[in-house]
Amino acid sequence: MSRRAGMQRIMEEQHLHPDKVKYYLERRDPEFEQKMRAVLMVYQEVQVQNQASGETPAVVTVSIDEKPGVQAIGNPGVPGPPVPGQHPAVGRDYEYKRHGTLSILASLDLHDGHVVARVEDRHRSREFIALLKDVDAHYPSHVIIR
Repeated sequence: MSRRAGMQRIMEEQHLHPDKVKYYLERRDPEFEQKMRAVLMVYQEVQVQNQASGETPAVVTVSIDEKPGVQAIGNPGVPGPPVPGQHPAVGRDYEYKRHGTLSILASLDLHDGHVVARVEDRHRSREFIALLKDVDAHYPSHVIIR
């Protein structure tokens, strides 16, 4: 019996139907609408600024995000090449090797899409400050970053 057939049998025996789960969004923040409008206004300002000038603006808007605790995993084996008639995609072993967790910090220039990113072993303020310094170093000194 294949793994897929075994999983399907177990799910049917336990009356599990993940395909029938319905999702919804509950807005718990009473200021959600106001905050949403503020964010959308930033994107609209960037669009207007981009349409007005084709060169690097004097003020650039950068969006910054961080993703701490990302599981770093690796494949222990060599991926198998696609084989016509058998499997159309690259085959990978289902096993993996854990390499710990990492933090991903990134900034996105909303004007031209340029990304400045860092992958760090730790998630502290000094790693965030290092990202800010990288972003600052990317732009000429006369450009204001907001």
